Amino acid sequence: MDIHKPKPWRGAGEFLKEIGTIVIGVLIALGAEQAVEQLHWAHEVRAARAAIRSEMAIANQKFAFRVAAEPCIARRLDALESVIERVARREPVPRLGPVLPDVGNAFNESTWDNYRAAETLTHFDGKEMALLGTYYLQIGSMRQLVMSESDALGVLAVLRGDPSRLGFADVANLRVALQHARFDNALIASIASDELNGSKSLHLAVAAPDVERLKTVCGPLPVVGV
Repeated sequence: MDIHKPKPWRGAGEFLKEIGTIVIGVLIALGAEQAVEQLHWAHEVRAARAAIRSEMAIANQKFAFRVAAEPCIARRLDALESVIERVARREPVPRLGPVLPDVGNAFNESTWDNYRAAETLTHFDGKEMALLGTYYLQIGSMRQLVMSESDALGVLAVLRGDPSRLGFADVANLRVALQHARFDNALIASIASDELNGSKSLHLAVAAPDVERLKTVCGPLPVVGV
């Protein structure tokens, strides 16, 4: 077996040439690895952006509904206040059907949470990430407001049937619930409007509100008898 001894470098020039070759090889390898990683994250960001925008589109349908429904809900609450005050004065009141239709919505942010946990969001553009962060922060606020509103509407629901059966303690509770419902309705609509504007800043089209659902909210107080 022939054993080849390493050839000694012939001067500093040859030594530097050898070192340069090694360094260039390492840099090429690192550059290729970085390019592969960049391509990977570019793909992940595109997939995440598409999924998040789909989630936002569903939420925006609910936001558009609440913006359009806000004056109708306010009018319905005014009508309920009139009934409550007539009960307080022991004046005749009509029998009522369901006093408030379903105006609540559940908001889902699981897609956003999943990509945040996977650290995909750290590869988004800074401006886009800031807009998305604000949008999803507001969804958290919206969820709490909808829960608060649901509690208030649950109290007001006791007006269904014959409101004259209610006593003074009931009237006091109804007055408080009415004010909570008014506050929540106005704030929900305001935040919903901000969310829609934020979506437009991200060039996300906003759908029109559900017309059929609006009809159930904007109709008159359902009177079923006197």
